Amino acid sequence: MFKYFLPLQEAEKFKLKYLIVATLVFFLSVYAGAITSVNAAGPEAHIKGEFGPLHNWPIIPLAVVLMPDGRVLAYGTNIAGVQGAKLYYTIWNPTLGTGSDAFETLPNTTNTDIFCAGQALIPSTGQALILGGDAIVNTKRNYANSDVNIFDPATDTLMRHSQSMVYKRWYATAVTMPNGEHVVLGGRDSAFFAGTSTIPATEATYSPIPEVRSVDGNWRSLTTASSDAAYGALGGGGWFYPRGWVNPQGQVYILGHNGFMYKLDISGTGTLTRYKTKTLNGRTNMPSVMYAPGKILSIRQNRAAVSVDINGAGEPVVTSAGSLAFDHQFGSATVLADGKVWVSGGSSTGNTLTGVILQSELWNPATNVWSPAASAVAARLYHSASLLLPDATVFTGGGGAPGPVKQLNGEIYYPPYLFKTDGSGEFAVRPEIIDAPATMISWDQEFSIEANTSIARVTLVRAGAATHTFDHEARFFDLTIPQTGNIVTVRTPVNANIAPPGFYLLFVWDALGVPSIARIMHIG
Repeated sequence: MFKYFLPLQEAEKFKLKYLIVATLVFFLSVYAGAITSVNAAGPEAHIKGEFGPLHNWPIIPLAVVLMPDGRVLAYGTNIAGVQGAKLYYTIWNPTLGTGSDAFETLPNTTNTDIFCAGQALIPSTGQALILGGDAIVNTKRNYANSDVNIFDPATDTLMRHSQSMVYKRWYATAVTMPNGEHVVLGGRDSAFFAGTSTIPATEATYSPIPEVRSVDGNWRSLTTASSDAAYGALGGGGWFYPRGWVNPQGQVYILGHNGFMYKLDISGTGTLTRYKTKTLNGRTNMPSVMYAPGKILSIRQNRAAVSVDINGAGEPVVTSAGSLAFDHQFGSATVLADGKVWVSGGSSTGNTLTGVILQSELWNPATNVWSPAASAVAARLYHSASLLLPDATVFTGGGGAPGPVKQLNGEIYYPPYLFKTDGSGEFAVRPEIIDAPATMISWDQEFSIEANTSIARVTLVRAGAATHTFDHEARFFDLTIPQTGNIVTVRTPVNANIAPPGFYLLFVWDALGVPSIARIMHIG
């Protein structure tokens, strides 16, 4: 049986009240993360960062979403690490650390297998939107469904929505638009199966027509923007979590796995345009991330990286972003609190332990240089994920289902900015935010921040939603400060095209380059 929402206006009022209270409670508590659980760090911790100890997870966290209260929603398998997201989902509270009491595993009562679904946050309510997922046809898995499910952090409940998508989607991408709508791209519908004497054969089919979910939950199809190349059967697996972002003009930019690029205008029934510019061939299992306004770092084949600038109204501008030391197939790219990009995990041979990569790498956009970072303990391959947390650390975990190892575990990466620079391996003293906006704030709006020390820098990172090597929600901003001091006045990004409505991590930095624990801001 479906569960329905309150009328929209009443629901939004309730959610906003919840979010304000929950966020205040969250930041009045001590954000433990694993910030005190790292064993003695090495003398290069301030250069390479450091991994904390391996910790257990109740499921394989192959899909993770940072919620507005600082907790992490995760789903993908059952408690045995086997594909079974129809049974369970987990909420992790990093403020409680990484022990078993930090996790709450709940039954999925929606009758939807959300394995390999699309995901995003709903900007107005802070709920997680989960689109499509898996289905079993004639006893065989990895078909698709058209269900729409919503996780409500106020009640920790996963609810099946009454309004489904028109098309079934497995491995779809949900792009949050400037007006709060979501555009859903790609996904597979039916799987190939050769058939047996008792089970009929099926052909692989895809869902090449994008859909738009309005803020009231209704759907419309972009029938004149159908494309097998951009997000369907072609394009080097274009249907496989299409790499899509809102561009500074308010349209959707799509970077194909095969290097072709597209612009999607969602007005009316949709218009898709292919750019003349093409970049290097990529893979479906290689990460891309927006590291600055209108700029995307994309890892391509043969350890090459490119930066794609989509700020102009014309053709995208592609430049080299250097070469990585390793081929991180099934790895993750995470934009850090300082705007650098951390690439972790993967294997040079795909979803195998042969060629597995434990050493991570850091890319500095200011110098366009890659440098070695700390090494993990566990292999992170297919169905692993990485997510920036409010304490400026990074969670990385999962892998398996299928894979050479069921990784019912995670690790915390502590970036270099958290350590003293003297080689002692000790954590630096962190600045603290004393006061910052606790209610929703608009674009191009001034606001004040107070800290317990002089503020030298202010950064903003959009709350992430990561799965299958791709965190399409992440965006980074350096907010200009007129002068340093314990109280500074800054301005939010200029418009919703640059910073789509939703939730952002606000960090302040001291003169030594050490960040605070973030406040989570609601921009809308």
